[in-house]
Amino acid sequence: MKKKSKAKKIIKITALSLAGLILVTLITAGFILYGRIASMMSIKHVGDDLYTMNFQQDYHLDKALAAGIKNDEELLRFVCDDMFFGYQVDGNFTKYGCSAFITPTPDGKYLAGRNFGLGGSDTLCVYTHPKDGYASVSTVSTDMISVGEGSEFATTSFLGRAVLLAAPYMGVDGLNEKGLTASLLDMDDGETHMSTDNPDVTVTMVIRMLLDRAATVNEAIELLEKYDIHTGHGWTQHIFIADANGDAAVAEWYNDKMRVVRYPVCTNFRMSDRSLDGDFTGQCDRFDLLDKALKEKPENTADDSMKLLEAVRQEYKEYNIFTEWSVVYNLADFSADYAVNMDYDKVYHLNPKDF
Repeated sequence: MKKKSKAKKIIKITALSLAGLILVTLITAGFILYGRIASMMSIKHVGDDLYTMNFQQDYHLDKALAAGIKNDEELLRFVCDDMFFGYQVDGNFTKYGCSAFITPTPDGKYLAGRNFGLGGSDTLCVYTHPKDGYASVSTVSTDMISVGEGSEFATTSFLGRAVLLAAPYMGVDGLNEKGLTASLLDMDDGETHMSTDNPDVTVTMVIRMLLDRAATVNEAIELLEKYDIHTGHGWTQHIFIADANGDAAVAEWYNDKMRVVRYPVCTNFRMSDRSLDGDFTGQCDRFDLLDKALKEKPENTADDSMKLLEAVRQEYKEYNIFTEWSVVYNLADFSADYAVNMDYDKVYHLNPKDF
């Protein structure tokens, strides 16, 4: 009888230990996966091809900035290893035509306008609120990671939601709670690959870094000076940066050096070209239109700014390329107005409460 009692006791202890181990494993797995699942399930269809996402997972920016990432393939590999336990997703990076500007409002605040031209996919506005950085909203063309209309995964499908966990690093423009905005725009110059002793980052990672870490244009420039910038896809990009104080700058990289041009308008040509000597007339029709309009009417409302974006929209029907979104960022109240697929009769107003 004593042997049976002892055996039952051992079985009971073993069962309780196993149950405890399973419970700890489940709690640990739940803790690890909660942010991912919550972020995936937060994706909402706002209207037309516009979606929102409340990102609730740590995307390990410090780790990414220290990883020596030099191209978008390496960036996607980092994200997949970090978020998807090594399962790899494909990127679909292509060239895009864009416009950006800053304008004061009649009441002394500032707005930043931005057109993104790619077309053919969904637009995702991502709200991030990291513990060690500023809250921000950023905009992602879902086609860049093979999600959305005409892509491999539907935006609201389970796999589409899972792939969009890469969204914090795919933003091409955005605004943070301090009123700093940053937008990525293409140029026709060849790729940029700086080679100094600074850490390596891709230009898309820079948008994430600036939104998380910079409150002003000057702070943004100081941050950029600490990194070697790398672009890809056969061409390069520059970044339009503006803040709630009304400062604006365009950061470009050429011959291993960063060049900064202080100007309130930016499109798709190199503004730091010494031959231009500050006279940008005739380089781009969209630039000329915006520059002239802002000089003739220096103060603009959000509606005025959206009309300016409408005036410089782009469409190439033979390639199914058009202005995917137009956004007016309010640098004073952390909100954004979106028009998608060139439908300017329907504007969506978003702020963090909408996520």
